Amino acid sequence: MHKSRTVGLAAAALAFTLAVAGCSTKAETAGTAAAPGVSDSTIKLGVLMDLSGPFAGTGKTILDASNVAVKEINAAGGVCDRKLALVTRDHGYDPQKAVAAYDEMDPQVLGYLNILGSPVVTALRDKIEAKDELAGLTTFASTLLGDEHLIVLGATYDIQTINGLDWLMRKGELRSGDSVGHIYLQGEIGENSLRGSKFAAGKLGLKIVGQQIEPTATDLTSQVNALKSAKVKAIVVDSTPKQAASVAAVAQAAGMEVPIMGGVSTFATSLLRTSAAPALTEHYTRLSGLGGIGEDNAAARKLAAAWKDQYGKAPEASSGVVHAYAMTKLYAEIIGKSCKDLTRPGVLKARSAVTDFTLPGLLPPQDFSDPAEPSSREAQVLGVDKGVFAGVKALGDFFASDLAKEYKVPSAG
Repeated sequence: MHKSRTVGLAAAALAFTLAVAGCSTKAETAGTAAAPGVSDSTIKLGVLMDLSGPFAGTGKTILDASNVAVKEINAAGGVCDRKLALVTRDHGYDPQKAVAAYDEMDPQVLGYLNILGSPVVTALRDKIEAKDELAGLTTFASTLLGDEHLIVLGATYDIQTINGLDWLMRKGELRSGDSVGHIYLQGEIGENSLRGSKFAAGKLGLKIVGQQIEPTATDLTSQVNALKSAKVKAIVVDSTPKQAASVAAVAQAAGMEVPIMGGVSTFATSLLRTSAAPALTEHYTRLSGLGGIGEDNAAARKLAAAWKDQYGKAPEASSGVVHAYAMTKLYAEIIGKSCKDLTRPGVLKARSAVTDFTLPGLLPPQDFSDPAEPSSREAQVLGVDKGVFAGVKALGDFFASDLAKEYKVPSAG
């Protein structure tokens, strides 16, 4: 009996040792079993979108593109031996609704893949910081730099504009002494871009003639006429896509044969089916820190094919697709660097280890080691082309002008 009991105890001890070893191995991979959104098979990430408010079209495009990337990642084995899953809530571009949605969703997710809307981000920043979460953003405002909890992907609005004005100078479209009109939205997007245009103008000998507009403005005739009276030689636009189309159409009708350069969010594919299409095709270019889904390179063709297979028709916003797709790939890479510590602090720490993230043909190299600096200072200029999937085509490679490299971004807000 003694011998039997000894053998039994030894067997039990061995089983316990193996169990502990198994738990230890899983702990190395999973971090802690208490990590929100993490199970043995799944990592859940939050997506807070506007799916019913003024930017519902953009929100749906972002969500759809994120799902394309998640499908690819999971088909390739997932991340840290787990599949990614998205938990989505609609905030309707209402900060109060966003806070309520965040509070309800937060216990279910490891972090936030994408949050749309500057007012929403402002309402949630303290909560995100207090819980050591990492949140990807659909905004390019340099005023959000300096916070390790927030991911601003690519060149910021001000840097994009600096590169754009430099490009117009190098193309001979502008000369020192010229006046440049800048029609910009009231709020963070427009004011951030205006900061860039004023910096570039001071360096290039240009004069900025500003015209502020509200997001609800539909007829921009008075603003365009004011710029015509000021004899501007080019117009920079940071607005909604419909507002940019109005600028192009009114300017052409007024006989203004000047280039119109729009920010990253100023074009939508549906504009090619409106009366503004000829004016946009002739005079409009779009600035972006991201490539287009309609480009003739392997990465763009692959993404376009995946989009067509899943959704059929062309997306409304080429830049929105590329941004959401790239953000999902980036977030997966960050998680992949924290497999041994799949906690919120672990993922947050892994962010700074990503120093050369790129999607050749879609996104220039990105460095996230310093949250106070833009991940890239490169931009690309795209022109309207009806024959290209999603309607825009690159007019050259990504570039960072000397002015963009010299420019100091504002301190974090």
